[in-house]
Amino acid sequence: MSFFNKETIGQPEKWLIEAAASIGLNFSGLIHEITDHFKNHVFKRHGQGVLSINEKDFDRIPEIIKTPDLAIIGAIREGALINAYAKMEPGATYIYFDEVLDSKRNKVLRSRTFYKIVKPIDMENFERIVTMNEITDLTKVRKVIATGGHPGGEA
Repeated sequence: MSFFNKETIGQPEKWLIEAAASIGLNFSGLIHEITDHFKNHVFKRHGQGVLSINEKDFDRIPEIIKTPDLAIIGAIREGALINAYAKMEPGATYIYFDEVLDSKRNKVLRSRTFYKIVKPIDMENFERIVTMNEITDLTKVRKVIATGGHPGGEA
């Protein structure tokens, strides 16, 4: 029985599977998914103001996870394994987080949060965002910087 609706948005790209494997994680059998709980959280927390998330922004998530400008793979926040992705557009940078769930019941990269900021960022600033007041452990992560629109470089 499901307590919320889930929507599959694709499989991990090759670059993500390889980045995860480089730090001992296996993402090859997982799928990306978003939930209505996630959408409700985003609208409640990030759905107001100048750079509020709106319904059309959710359509951008597949592109963000497929070809991010920056990514941090394998961070630990409050005991959960998470990934963070940043995609920069003129006037806004999208920040998307997912959580790695790899159990008998769930084999997914499940949406966690999503918001926009005004300025473009570099890896150093992205790390500050991801660590969120130093509650996230980045000691064993893989940092990825896009090269020509295709992730694969290392920070």
